[in-house]
Amino acid sequence: MSAPARLRGPAPTVSLLRDSALSALPAVVAAGVALALGAGEIGALAAGVAAGGLCAFLLARHWIGQASALARWIIGLGGGEEGQRPAVVLGSALEWILWPTLDLARRLKRAERLSALHARRLSTVLDALADPVLLVDQRSTIVEANAAARRTFEIERAGVPLTRVTRDPGVLAALNSVLATKAASSVSFSPIDDRLKLFAAYIAPLETPDGGGGAVIALREQSEQLLIERMRSDFVANASHELKTPLAAIIGIIETLRGPARDDPAAREMFLATMAEEASRMQRLVEDLLSLSQIELAARRPPAGRVSLRDVLEGTLARMRPMAEAARVRLVLEAPPDLPDVVADADQLHQLFGNLVDNAIKYGGPDKEVRIEVRLFEAAPPGAGPVAKRKAVEIAVVDQGEGIAPEHLPRLTERFYRVDKGRSRKIGGTGLGLAIVKHIVRRHQGHLAIESELGKGSRFAVFLPVPADGRHEIVTRSS
Repeated sequence: MSAPARLRGPAPTVSLLRDSALSALPAVVAAGVALALGAGEIGALAAGVAAGGLCAFLLARHWIGQASALARWIIGLGGGEEGQRPAVVLGSALEWILWPTLDLARRLKRAERLSALHARRLSTVLDALADPVLLVDQRSTIVEANAAARRTFEIERAGVPLTRVTRDPGVLAALNSVLATKAASSVSFSPIDDRLKLFAAYIAPLETPDGGGGAVIALREQSEQLLIERMRSDFVANASHELKTPLAAIIGIIETLRGPARDDPAAREMFLATMAEEASRMQRLVEDLLSLSQIELAARRPPAGRVSLRDVLEGTLARMRPMAEAARVRLVLEAPPDLPDVVADADQLHQLFGNLVDNAIKYGGPDKEVRIEVRLFEAAPPGAGPVAKRKAVEIAVVDQGEGIAPEHLPRLTERFYRVDKGRSRKIGGTGLGLAIVKHIVRRHQGHLAIESELGKGSRFAVFLPVPADGRHEIVTRSS
Protein backbone atom coordinates (compact mmCIF):
# COMPACT_ATOMS: atom_id res chain seq x y z
CA MET A 1 0.00 0.00 0.00
CA SER A 2 1.42 3.41 -0.97
CA ALA A 3 2.04 6.21 1.47
CA PRO A 4 -0.89 8.36 0.25
CA ALA A 5 -3.26 5.41 0.56
CA ARG A 6 -2.10 4.66 4.08
CA LEU A 7 -2.44 8.28 5.08
CA ARG A 8 -6.13 8.22 4.20
CA GLY A 9 -6.70 6.39 7.53
CA PRO A 10 -7.49 8.02 10.93
CA ALA A 11 -5.87 11.30 11.80
CA PRO A 12 -2.68 11.16 13.94
CA THR A 13 -4.52 12.28 17.13
CA VAL A 14 -7.26 9.69 16.67
CA SER A 15 -4.67 6.95 16.03
CA LEU A 16 -2.77 7.94 19.17
CA LEU A 17 -5.95 7.79 21.32
CA ARG A 18 -6.87 4.47 19.74
CA ASP A 19 -3.41 2.99 20.43
CA SER A 20 -3.65 4.14 24.08
CA ALA A 21 -7.11 2.64 24.43
CA LEU A 22 -5.93 -0.65 22.96
CA SER A 23 -3.08 -0.72 25.46
CA ALA A 24 -5.49 -0.25 28.40
CA LEU A 25 -8.24 -2.52 27.07
CA PRO A 26 -7.11 -5.75 28.84
CA ALA A 27 -7.16 -4.06 32.23
CA VAL A 28 -10.60 -2.50 31.63
CA VAL A 29 -12.07 -5.83 30.54
CA ALA A 30 -10.61 -7.59 33.58
CA ALA A 31 -12.04 -4.96 35.91
CA GLY A 32 -15.49 -5.22 34.34
CA VAL A 33 -15.51 -9.01 34.73
CA ALA A 34 -14.48 -8.73 38.38
CA LEU A 35 -17.34 -6.30 39.17
CA ALA A 36 -19.84 -8.59 37.51
CA LEU A 37 -18.76 -11.48 39.74
CA GLY A 38 -19.28 -9.50 42.96
CA ALA A 39 -17.15 -7.89 45.56
CA GLY A 40 -16.36 -11.17 47.17
CA GLU A 41 -14.24 -12.30 44.36
CA ILE A 42 -11.30 -10.01 45.14
CA GLY A 43 -8.75 -12.61 44.15
CA ALA A 44 -10.19 -12.92 40.68
CA LEU A 45 -10.27 -9.14 40.37
CA ALA A 46 -6.64 -8.89 41.36
CA ALA A 47 -5.67 -11.59 38.94
CA GLY A 48 -7.56 -9.84 36.12
CA VAL A 49 -6.01 -6.50 36.90
CA ALA A 50 -2.55 -8.07 36.96
CA ALA A 51 -3.13 -9.80 33.64
CA GLY A 52 -4.49 -6.62 32.09
CA GLY A 53 -1.54 -4.62 33.39
CA LEU A 54 0.90 -7.15 32.00
CA CYS A 55 -0.76 -6.97 28.59
CA ALA A 56 -0.76 -3.17 28.70
CA PHE A 57 2.93 -3.18 29.67
CA LEU A 58 3.85 -5.52 26.84
CA LEU A 59 1.89 -3.50 24.27
CA ALA A 60 3.33 -0.21 25.51
CA ARG A 61 6.84 -1.67 25.44
CA HIS A 62 6.32 -2.86 21.87
CA TRP A 63 4.99 0.55 20.84
CA ILE A 64 7.85 2.39 22.56
CA GLY A 65 10.38 0.03 20.89
CA GLN A 66 8.96 0.82 17.48
CA ALA A 67 8.97 4.53 18.27
CA SER A 68 12.63 4.35 19.37
CA ALA A 69 13.63 2.42 16.25
CA LEU A 70 11.81 4.98 14.11
CA ALA A 71 13.52 7.84 15.95
CA ARG A 72 16.97 6.27 15.45
CA TRP A 73 16.26 5.76 11.74
CA ILE A 74 15.18 9.40 11.33
CA ILE A 75 18.31 10.61 13.15
CA GLY A 76 20.42 8.43 10.84
CA LEU A 77 18.76 9.94 7.79
CA GLY A 78 19.65 13.38 9.09
CA GLY A 79 23.27 12.26 9.33
CA GLY A 80 23.35 10.92 5.78
CA GLU A 81 22.85 7.23 6.66
CA GLU A 82 20.03 5.39 4.97
CA GLY A 83 19.90 2.39 7.34
CA GLN A 84 17.13 -0.23 7.45
CA ARG A 85 13.64 1.20 7.56
CA PRO A 86 11.92 0.03 10.80
CA ALA A 87 8.65 -1.95 10.75
CA VAL A 88 5.69 -0.23 12.41
CA VAL A 89 2.14 -1.28 13.15
CA LEU A 90 0.10 -0.51 10.05
CA GLY A 91 -2.50 2.18 10.70
CA SER A 92 -0.82 3.32 13.94
CA ALA A 93 0.30 6.84 14.77
CA LEU A 94 3.90 5.83 14.01
CA GLU A 95 2.94 5.21 10.40
CA TRP A 96 1.93 8.88 10.19
CA ILE A 97 5.52 9.75 11.03
CA LEU A 98 7.14 7.07 8.84
CA TRP A 99 5.71 7.97 5.43
CA PRO A 100 6.33 11.76 5.50
CA THR A 101 9.84 11.01 6.69
CA LEU A 102 10.37 8.65 3.75
CA ASP A 103 9.11 11.33 1.37
CA LEU A 104 11.48 13.91 2.87
CA ALA A 105 14.38 11.44 2.63
CA ARG A 106 13.66 10.82 -1.06
CA ARG A 107 13.53 14.57 -1.74
CA LEU A 108 16.80 15.05 0.12
CA LYS A 109 18.52 12.34 -1.93
CA ARG A 110 17.18 13.83 -5.14
CA ALA A 111 18.40 17.29 -4.12
CA GLU A 112 21.82 15.86 -3.24
CA ARG A 113 22.08 14.16 -6.63
CA LEU A 114 21.08 17.35 -8.45
CA SER A 115 23.54 19.36 -6.38
CA ALA A 116 26.36 16.93 -7.18
CA LEU A 117 25.39 16.99 -10.89
CA HIS A 118 25.42 20.80 -10.96
CA ALA A 119 28.78 20.83 -9.17
CA ARG A 120 30.27 18.42 -11.75
CA ARG A 121 28.87 20.46 -14.61
CA LEU A 122 30.27 23.69 -13.16
CA SER A 123 33.66 22.05 -12.62
CA THR A 124 33.66 20.74 -16.20
CA VAL A 125 32.76 24.15 -17.60
CA LEU A 126 35.42 25.91 -15.53
CA ASP A 127 38.10 23.39 -16.49
CA ALA A 128 37.16 23.81 -20.18
CA LEU A 129 37.93 27.53 -20.01
CA ALA A 130 41.31 28.54 -21.41
CA ASP A 131 41.55 31.41 -18.93
CA PRO A 132 42.33 30.99 -15.20
CA VAL A 133 39.37 31.27 -12.80
CA LEU A 134 39.70 31.43 -9.00
CA LEU A 135 37.04 31.31 -6.27
CA VAL A 136 38.07 32.93 -2.98
CA ASP A 137 36.32 33.28 0.38
CA GLN A 138 36.02 36.20 2.79
CA ARG A 139 39.55 35.57 4.07
CA SER A 140 41.02 35.77 0.52
CA THR A 141 41.67 32.04 0.54
CA ILE A 142 41.40 30.12 -2.74
CA VAL A 143 38.59 27.58 -2.33
CA GLU A 144 38.43 26.50 -5.98
CA ALA A 145 40.68 26.87 -9.04
CA ASN A 146 40.04 25.63 -12.57
CA ALA A 147 42.57 23.65 -14.59
CA ALA A 148 43.97 26.73 -16.33
CA ALA A 149 44.58 28.45 -12.98
CA ARG A 150 46.21 25.37 -11.48
CA ARG A 151 48.44 25.06 -14.53
CA THR A 152 49.32 28.75 -14.83
CA PHE A 153 50.03 29.41 -11.16
CA GLU A 154 51.09 25.88 -10.17
CA ILE A 155 48.33 25.50 -7.57
CA GLU A 156 48.27 21.93 -6.29
CA ARG A 157 45.32 22.18 -3.90
CA ALA A 158 42.60 24.49 -2.63
CA GLY A 159 42.97 26.31 0.68
CA VAL A 160 46.06 28.34 -0.22
CA PRO A 161 45.98 32.15 0.16
CA LEU A 162 45.50 34.36 -2.88
CA THR A 163 48.95 35.81 -2.24
CA ARG A 164 50.25 32.44 -3.49
CA VAL A 165 49.08 33.62 -6.94
CA THR A 166 49.75 37.36 -6.71
CA ARG A 167 50.82 39.93 -4.15
CA ASP A 168 49.95 42.80 -6.46
CA PRO A 169 48.52 45.64 -4.28
CA GLY A 170 46.04 46.62 -6.96
CA VAL A 171 44.52 43.12 -7.13
CA LEU A 172 44.30 42.76 -3.34
CA ALA A 173 42.76 46.23 -2.98
CA ALA A 174 40.21 45.49 -5.71
CA LEU A 175 39.31 42.18 -4.03
CA ASN A 176 38.83 43.85 -0.64
CA SER A 177 36.62 46.47 -2.28
CA VAL A 178 34.47 43.78 -3.94
CA LEU A 179 34.10 41.85 -0.67
CA ALA A 180 33.10 45.03 1.17
CA THR A 181 30.82 46.70 -1.39
CA LYS A 182 29.51 43.65 -3.32
CA ALA A 183 30.26 45.56 -6.55
CA ALA A 184 32.35 44.06 -9.36
CA SER A 185 35.73 45.52 -10.26
CA SER A 186 38.56 44.97 -12.74
CA VAL A 187 42.31 45.54 -12.64
CA SER A 188 45.46 44.64 -14.60
CA PHE A 189 48.64 43.26 -13.08
CA SER A 190 51.92 41.48 -13.82
CA PRO A 191 53.19 38.61 -11.64
CA ILE A 192 56.16 39.62 -9.50
CA ASP A 193 58.23 36.67 -10.72
CA ASP A 194 57.49 37.31 -14.42
CA ARG A 195 57.06 40.95 -15.37
CA LEU A 196 56.86 40.05 -19.06
CA LYS A 197 53.36 38.66 -18.48
CA LEU A 198 50.27 40.80 -18.14
CA PHE A 199 46.88 39.70 -16.77
CA ALA A 200 43.51 41.46 -16.71
CA ALA A 201 41.48 40.44 -13.64
CA TYR A 202 37.68 40.73 -13.42
CA ILE A 203 36.49 40.33 -9.82
CA ALA A 204 32.81 39.83 -8.94
CA PRO A 205 31.08 39.08 -5.60
CA LEU A 206 30.04 35.50 -4.94
CA GLU A 207 28.02 33.94 -2.13
CA THR A 208 29.77 31.00 -0.48
CA PRO A 209 28.03 27.86 0.89
CA ASP A 210 28.55 28.95 4.48
CA GLY A 211 26.60 32.13 3.81
CA GLY A 212 29.65 34.34 3.97
CA GLY A 213 30.94 36.58 1.23
CA GLY A 214 33.41 35.51 -1.42
CA ALA A 215 34.47 36.44 -4.92
CA VAL A 216 35.19 34.96 -8.32
CA ILE A 217 38.35 36.17 -10.06
CA ALA A 218 38.41 35.64 -13.84
CA LEU A 219 41.83 36.25 -15.39
CA ARG A 220 42.72 36.91 -19.02
CA GLU A 221 46.37 36.81 -20.02
CA GLN A 222 47.22 39.77 -22.24
CA SER A 223 50.94 39.10 -22.65
CA GLU A 224 50.57 38.42 -26.37
CA GLN A 225 48.57 41.60 -26.88
CA LEU A 226 51.21 43.54 -24.96
CA LEU A 227 53.92 42.02 -27.15
CA ILE A 228 51.94 42.86 -30.28
CA GLU A 229 51.55 46.46 -29.13
CA ARG A 230 55.27 46.71 -28.47
CA MET A 231 56.05 45.18 -31.86
CA ARG A 232 53.66 47.61 -33.53
CA SER A 233 55.26 50.56 -31.78
CA ASP A 234 58.74 49.34 -32.69
CA PHE A 235 57.64 48.77 -36.27
CA VAL A 236 56.22 52.28 -36.63
CA ALA A 237 59.34 53.78 -35.03
CA ASN A 238 61.69 51.77 -37.26
CA ALA A 239 59.70 52.45 -40.43
CA SER A 240 59.59 56.16 -39.62
CA HIS A 241 63.32 56.19 -39.03
CA GLU A 242 64.04 54.32 -42.26
CA LEU A 243 61.93 56.80 -44.22
CA LYS A 244 63.20 59.84 -42.35
CA THR A 245 66.87 59.29 -43.24
CA PRO A 246 66.56 59.40 -47.05
CA LEU A 247 63.82 62.03 -46.82
CA ALA A 248 66.10 64.29 -44.77
CA ALA A 249 68.86 63.82 -47.35
CA ILE A 250 66.51 64.75 -50.20
CA ILE A 251 65.24 67.84 -48.36
CA GLY A 252 68.82 68.94 -47.64
CA ILE A 253 69.77 68.51 -51.30
CA ILE A 254 66.75 70.52 -52.44
CA GLU A 255 67.71 73.38 -50.11
CA THR A 256 71.26 73.25 -51.42
CA LEU A 257 70.10 73.32 -55.04
CA ARG A 258 67.89 76.30 -54.27
CA GLY A 259 70.77 78.10 -52.61
CA PRO A 260 74.52 77.77 -53.06
CA ALA A 261 74.40 75.20 -55.87
CA ARG A 262 71.73 76.96 -57.87
CA ASP A 263 74.11 77.84 -60.69
CA ASP A 264 76.61 74.97 -60.28
CA PRO A 265 76.01 72.33 -63.02
CA ALA A 266 78.49 69.83 -61.61
CA ALA A 267 77.00 70.03 -58.10
CA ARG A 268 73.52 69.82 -59.58
CA GLU A 269 74.32 66.58 -61.39
CA MET A 270 75.88 65.05 -58.28
CA PHE A 271 72.99 66.06 -56.05
CA LEU A 272 70.40 64.81 -58.53
CA ALA A 273 72.11 61.41 -58.61
CA THR A 274 72.05 61.30 -54.82
CA MET A 275 68.36 62.29 -54.79
CA ALA A 276 67.58 59.50 -57.25
CA GLU A 277 69.45 57.00 -55.08
CA GLU A 278 67.63 58.10 -51.91
CA ALA A 279 64.27 58.13 -53.67
CA SER A 280 64.94 54.62 -54.97
CA ARG A 281 65.78 53.55 -51.42
CA MET A 282 62.48 54.93 -50.14
CA GLN A 283 60.64 53.24 -52.99
CA ARG A 284 62.17 49.86 -52.11
CA LEU A 285 61.23 50.35 -48.48
CA VAL A 286 57.63 51.27 -49.28
CA GLU A 287 57.34 48.32 -51.67
CA ASP A 288 58.68 45.94 -49.02
CA LEU A 289 56.30 47.36 -46.42
CA LEU A 290 53.34 46.91 -48.75
CA SER A 291 54.52 43.41 -49.68
CA LEU A 292 54.87 42.41 -46.02
CA SER A 293 51.42 43.80 -45.27
CA GLN A 294 49.84 41.83 -48.14
CA ILE A 295 51.60 38.62 -47.05
CA GLU A 296 50.35 39.03 -43.49
CA LEU A 297 46.79 39.64 -44.71
CA ALA A 298 46.93 36.42 -46.74
CA ALA A 299 48.57 34.42 -43.94
CA ARG A 300 45.31 32.69 -42.94
CA ARG A 301 44.55 31.64 -46.52
CA PRO A 302 46.86 28.76 -47.45
CA PRO A 303 47.76 28.65 -51.16
CA ALA A 304 45.80 26.16 -53.25
CA GLY A 305 47.47 26.16 -56.68
CA ARG A 306 50.15 23.70 -57.85
CA VAL A 307 53.42 25.32 -58.92
CA SER A 308 56.42 23.88 -60.76
CA LEU A 309 59.34 24.29 -58.37
CA ARG A 310 61.86 24.00 -61.20
CA ASP A 311 60.18 26.84 -63.12
CA VAL A 312 60.29 29.01 -59.99
CA LEU A 313 63.98 28.37 -59.31
CA GLU A 314 65.09 28.74 -62.93
CA GLY A 315 63.03 31.91 -63.28
CA THR A 316 64.59 33.32 -60.11
CA LEU A 317 68.11 32.60 -61.35
CA ALA A 318 67.39 34.15 -64.76
CA ARG A 319 66.09 37.29 -63.08
CA MET A 320 69.03 37.55 -60.67
CA ARG A 321 71.78 36.70 -63.20
CA PRO A 322 72.47 40.32 -64.33
CA MET A 323 72.90 41.37 -60.70
CA ALA A 324 75.18 38.39 -60.03
CA GLU A 325 77.35 39.14 -63.09
CA ALA A 326 77.70 42.76 -62.02
CA ALA A 327 78.89 41.57 -58.60
CA ARG A 328 81.17 38.93 -60.14
CA VAL A 329 79.23 36.13 -58.46
CA ARG A 330 78.56 32.75 -60.09
CA LEU A 331 75.14 31.14 -59.57
CA VAL A 332 74.97 27.33 -59.30
CA LEU A 333 71.83 25.18 -59.17
CA GLU A 334 72.01 21.62 -57.87
CA ALA A 335 68.69 19.79 -58.08
CA PRO A 336 67.15 16.40 -58.99
CA PRO A 337 66.04 16.20 -62.66
CA ASP A 338 62.39 15.57 -61.76
CA LEU A 339 61.56 18.22 -59.18
CA PRO A 340 57.96 17.82 -57.98
CA ASP A 341 55.25 20.43 -58.06
CA VAL A 342 54.39 22.09 -54.77
CA VAL A 343 51.17 23.64 -53.50
CA ALA A 344 52.15 27.28 -53.43
CA ASP A 345 51.64 30.88 -54.50
CA ALA A 346 54.01 31.27 -57.47
CA ASP A 347 54.52 35.04 -57.02
CA GLN A 348 55.40 34.60 -53.35
CA LEU A 349 57.86 31.77 -54.08
CA HIS A 350 59.59 33.99 -56.67
CA GLN A 351 59.79 36.72 -54.05
CA LEU A 352 61.02 34.29 -51.37
CA PHE A 353 63.91 32.82 -53.37
CA GLY A 354 64.65 36.18 -55.00
CA ASN A 355 65.21 37.72 -51.55
CA LEU A 356 67.46 34.84 -50.45
CA VAL A 357 69.56 34.93 -53.64
CA ASP A 358 69.72 38.74 -53.52
CA ASN A 359 71.11 38.60 -49.94
CA ALA A 360 73.58 35.87 -50.89
CA ILE A 361 74.91 37.94 -53.81
CA LYS A 362 75.22 41.11 -51.71
CA TYR A 363 76.88 39.50 -48.70
CA GLY A 364 78.73 36.65 -50.44
CA GLY A 365 81.44 38.84 -51.92
CA PRO A 366 82.90 39.08 -55.42
CA ASP A 367 84.54 36.21 -57.23
CA LYS A 368 82.56 33.71 -55.15
CA GLU A 369 79.64 31.46 -55.99
CA VAL A 370 76.11 31.19 -54.64
CA ARG A 371 74.72 27.67 -54.70
CA ILE A 372 71.02 26.70 -54.74
CA GLU A 373 70.92 23.14 -53.44
CA VAL A 374 67.69 21.11 -53.66
CA ARG A 375 67.10 17.84 -51.84
CA LEU A 376 63.99 15.64 -51.60
CA PHE A 377 63.02 13.84 -48.40
CA GLU A 378 60.62 10.97 -47.90
CA ALA A 379 60.61 12.09 -44.25
CA ALA A 380 62.04 15.51 -43.42
CA PRO A 381 64.47 15.67 -40.45
CA PRO A 382 63.09 16.31 -36.93
CA GLY A 383 64.30 19.90 -36.98
CA ALA A 384 62.16 20.78 -40.02
CA GLY A 385 59.33 22.24 -37.96
CA PRO A 386 55.81 21.58 -39.27
CA VAL A 387 57.09 19.40 -42.14
CA ALA A 388 59.21 17.14 -39.92
CA LYS A 389 58.81 13.44 -40.79
CA ARG A 390 56.72 14.36 -43.85
CA LYS A 391 57.53 14.31 -47.55
CA ALA A 392 59.34 17.57 -48.17
CA VAL A 393 61.70 19.41 -50.47
CA GLU A 394 64.61 21.45 -49.11
CA ILE A 395 65.83 24.45 -51.11
CA ALA A 396 69.01 25.90 -49.62
CA VAL A 397 70.74 29.11 -50.74
CA VAL A 398 74.41 28.88 -49.76
CA ASP A 399 76.95 31.73 -49.98
CA GLN A 400 80.69 31.92 -49.30
CA GLY A 401 80.67 35.22 -47.49
CA GLU A 402 81.95 36.34 -44.11
CA GLY A 403 79.28 34.45 -42.16
CA ILE A 404 77.14 35.63 -39.27
CA ALA A 405 77.99 35.50 -35.56
CA PRO A 406 75.80 33.02 -33.57
CA GLU A 407 74.24 35.71 -31.38
CA HIS A 408 72.64 37.35 -34.42
CA LEU A 409 71.04 34.22 -35.93
CA PRO A 410 67.84 34.13 -33.78
CA ARG A 411 66.98 37.73 -34.71
CA LEU A 412 67.74 37.75 -38.44
CA THR A 413 64.06 37.46 -39.45
CA GLU A 414 62.95 40.38 -37.26
CA ARG A 415 61.79 43.45 -39.11
CA PHE A 416 64.54 46.04 -39.60
CA TYR A 417 67.10 43.93 -37.76
CA ARG A 418 70.56 44.24 -39.29
CA VAL A 419 73.88 42.73 -38.31
CA ASP A 420 75.75 45.67 -39.84
CA LYS A 421 73.41 48.64 -40.28
CA GLY A 422 75.88 50.80 -42.15
CA ARG A 423 76.79 48.11 -44.65
CA SER A 424 73.16 47.08 -45.11
CA ARG A 425 72.06 50.61 -45.95
CA LYS A 426 75.07 51.08 -48.23
CA ILE A 427 74.16 48.09 -50.36
CA GLY A 428 70.48 49.06 -50.45
CA GLY A 429 68.99 46.71 -47.85
CA THR A 430 65.67 47.63 -46.23
CA GLY A 431 65.88 45.26 -43.25
CA LEU A 432 62.64 43.55 -44.32
CA GLY A 433 63.84 40.90 -46.77
CA LEU A 434 64.18 38.01 -44.31
CA ALA A 435 61.00 39.04 -42.47
CA ILE A 436 59.17 38.66 -45.79
CA VAL A 437 60.85 35.27 -46.33
CA LYS A 438 59.75 34.09 -42.87
CA HIS A 439 56.11 35.05 -43.43
CA ILE A 440 55.96 33.48 -46.89
CA VAL A 441 57.41 30.22 -45.52
CA ARG A 442 54.92 30.28 -42.65
CA ARG A 443 51.99 30.79 -45.03
CA HIS A 444 53.15 27.76 -47.04
CA GLN A 445 53.33 25.67 -43.83
CA GLY A 446 57.05 25.26 -44.33
CA HIS A 447 60.16 25.84 -42.23
CA LEU A 448 63.14 28.19 -42.49
CA ALA A 449 66.50 26.98 -41.12
CA ILE A 450 69.52 29.29 -40.95
CA GLU A 451 73.09 28.08 -40.47
CA SER A 452 76.19 30.22 -40.53
CA GLU A 453 79.82 30.14 -39.45
CA LEU A 454 82.14 33.12 -39.35
CA GLY A 455 84.60 33.00 -42.21
CA LYS A 456 82.79 30.17 -44.00
CA GLY A 457 79.52 31.65 -45.23
CA SER A 458 75.82 31.09 -44.57
CA ARG A 459 73.14 28.60 -45.53
CA PHE A 460 69.43 29.57 -45.68
CA ALA A 461 67.31 26.44 -46.15
CA VAL A 462 63.57 26.41 -46.86
CA PHE A 463 61.58 23.19 -46.28
CA LEU A 464 58.28 22.92 -48.17
CA PRO A 465 55.79 20.02 -48.06
CA VAL A 466 55.34 18.18 -51.36
CA PRO A 467 52.19 16.39 -52.55
CA ALA A 468 53.98 13.91 -54.83
CA ASP A 469 56.99 11.56 -54.82
CA GLY A 470 60.32 12.57 -56.29
CA ARG A 471 63.61 10.87 -57.02
CA HIS A 472 66.83 11.85 -55.26
CA GLU A 473 69.35 11.88 -58.13
CA ILE A 474 71.34 15.12 -58.02
CA VAL A 475 72.49 17.00 -61.10
CA THR A 476 74.59 20.16 -61.28
CA ARG A 477 73.84 23.13 -63.45
CA SER A 478 75.85 26.33 -63.52
CA SER A 479 75.17 29.76 -64.89
